[in-house]
Amino acid sequence: MRPAAPAPPPPSAGQLASVERAIRRMRDHLGEVQCLTDHAEAGLFSPFHFHRVFRSVTAVTPARFLAALRMAEAQRLMLRGSPRVTDVCTAVGYSSLGTFTTQFTRLVGMSPSRFKALAERYGDRRVGDVVGAAPLPAPADGITGHLTGRVPADGIVFAGLFPHGVPQDLPLACTVTPTPAPVRLHPPPGPGHQVLAVCFEATTRVSDALDDPAGTHRLLAATPAPPHGPFPLYLRPPTLSDPPIVLALPLLLAAETR
Repeated sequence: MRPAAPAPPPPSAGQLASVERAIRRMRDHLGEVQCLTDHAEAGLFSPFHFHRVFRSVTAVTPARFLAALRMAEAQRLMLRGSPRVTDVCTAVGYSSLGTFTTQFTRLVGMSPSRFKALAERYGDRRVGDVVGAAPLPAPADGITGHLTGRVPADGIVFAGLFPHGVPQDLPLACTVTPTPAPVRLHPPPGPGHQVLAVCFEATTRVSDALDDPAGTHRLLAATPAPPHGPFPLYLRPPTLSDPPIVLALPLLLAAETR
């Protein structure tokens, strides 16, 4: 049996600062055309080195991170009453409504018009009520994550198995679990997959869970998915370098109750 590869060293303070500068620039210029050179210039690295450092810190490429920022902002604009999807499209940096709609549908899990309709219908409901109306059964066998860190006494954990380090697209497997119960997922189909999770207090409104730029309503966890057996799932507050969660799981579950 080949020995496991050593874990990569944690990012240095300088690398983390570089990535955070670039993320702030992304946020400040969401409506503008952005490229890797712009991000690298903000991070004070060459484009090649910056791309490698950014991915080591965030687990995703700068392009994926920027797409997540734009989709998160698009959701916030729609939740706050932007009357037209075309206005949202332009505000977050897309010149083509078709491209924006395709990206939004793929990353969020539903079209912009469906997102707006479901948000209007279910936004004032509590996350715990939505989950109670549409529970997801846990697999009889698979991998089991034991929650550690800041585990709320009355929380709801949405956990999914993803092929990369950002919760975009529908997960390969997912579950919804009340804390402090362990999280059970189907095993990954191969190496390199990630378990990504977000935890809310059960009383959090769906609209607050989706419109949460400061991360005050959520705890996050991410870890490589083991092929089998138990693993720790550490819940912590989000940081600037965490990719936004754009998959609208509370609304997808709410839609299942219809």
